Amino acid sequence: MSESRETFFRQGSWMLTATFLGGVLMFAVHFFGGWMNRGEYGLFVTLLQVLNLIMIPALGLQTVFAQQTAAASSDDEQSNLAASIRKIFLICFIGWLTAGGVALLVESPILKALKAGDPLPIYLTILIGLPQLCLPMLLGILQGRQMFGWLGWAAIANGAGRFLAVGLLVAVFSWQAVGAVAGVLIGLTVSCILAGWHSRQVWAKSLALSGQFHADEWLRRIVPLTLGLGASQVMLSADMIAARNILSAADSGPYGAAGMFGRGLVIFTAPLAAVMFPKMVNALGDSKTTVLGQAIKGTILLGLLCCVGCSLAAWLLPDLSEKIESLAAKQKVISEIGALLPFFVWGMLPLALANVYVVALLAKEQYRGVPMLVAVAVVYAVALLWLAIKPEPPDQQTIVLTLGGFNLIYLGVANRLAKRLAS
Repeated sequence: MSESRETFFRQGSWMLTATFLGGVLMFAVHFFGGWMNRGEYGLFVTLLQVLNLIMIPALGLQTVFAQQTAAASSDDEQSNLAASIRKIFLICFIGWLTAGGVALLVESPILKALKAGDPLPIYLTILIGLPQLCLPMLLGILQGRQMFGWLGWAAIANGAGRFLAVGLLVAVFSWQAVGAVAGVLIGLTVSCILAGWHSRQVWAKSLALSGQFHADEWLRRIVPLTLGLGASQVMLSADMIAARNILSAADSGPYGAAGMFGRGLVIFTAPLAAVMFPKMVNALGDSKTTVLGQAIKGTILLGLLCCVGCSLAAWLLPDLSEKIESLAAKQKVISEIGALLPFFVWGMLPLALANVYVVALLAKEQYRGVPMLVAVAVVYAVALLWLAIKPEPPDQQTIVLTLGGFNLIYLGVANRLAKRLAS
């Protein structure tokens, strides 16, 4: 095995391990859903997907920061990078204040759409918006510097902080959705502090003083990246927000629980694309195709293992729960989750693969195909809106099948665009 290939798999293995540990801790948070009623748990899962959409502006920034950090080699480039990072942090802070103020002005319609009786979870979600915007940028710096060690520890810290905080606030203090959302805030804050500390040399004030911020250059990169990665984020998260509006508050709980496994598959396989990104930035000739091929093969393997494992679990768990006293009381909910789980994981597998192609395209600044990706996401959002306003609301499986169908279309478009990169 060549040194570069060995390094790729070593770094990829660490990122998979770290993301797996962080992901397990984040998923373990949903264990505390047993201390919440179905409606409150459904609200919590919906707000998590709202946060994913809030993060869309920062997704482009993470990728640009990774690109620029990986490419900055001279003293002037590093100074310009530091100045740009500080300026963009300020812009994001002002944007967060503005968006938060607007959300507070339209509080009543938001509460009605989300079927939320208490506004406090909404207030906390707005507050979470700031670290949610900052963290991807900090992670992008670590990714671009290929500091995969601390990049992985930041993921673990996010999961561990969230798990411990939610466990305390929900299971001990019975704070329901409020406690769960507050736990997310704590986990994100811990991760931000860790990532910010270990990336501080890149955006140090001493460097920024002699640097310049070229807004037009950053916008040229950020806009297509934000649109491209934002399209993937819509494909990942929009169904839960629609389901909360379409289904009853109680039914949104089991739907959200099954959906978290499907979304977890996408998140679990994402580290391979994260390791691939800075290598694609600097790849020349045939090496870019090799790196992309390695990431795709790894994603297929991991994705299939997850899908088969979840499908077997969905088949076996209802029968096992009858024999386990602690689960017998939740037999109905477990059966509802199990009925949806295979649809969700297989429906999300195409998105996991599509994201690898999308990241490869964006790493090489192949932006011409971004409008096609956005078009698929927009049509998907319109389809969900149509389902929401139908006189006869669709059932849960119809929503999931809509998700899976559009993810297949999204994969087809991303694959076709990636073939142009290889040619």
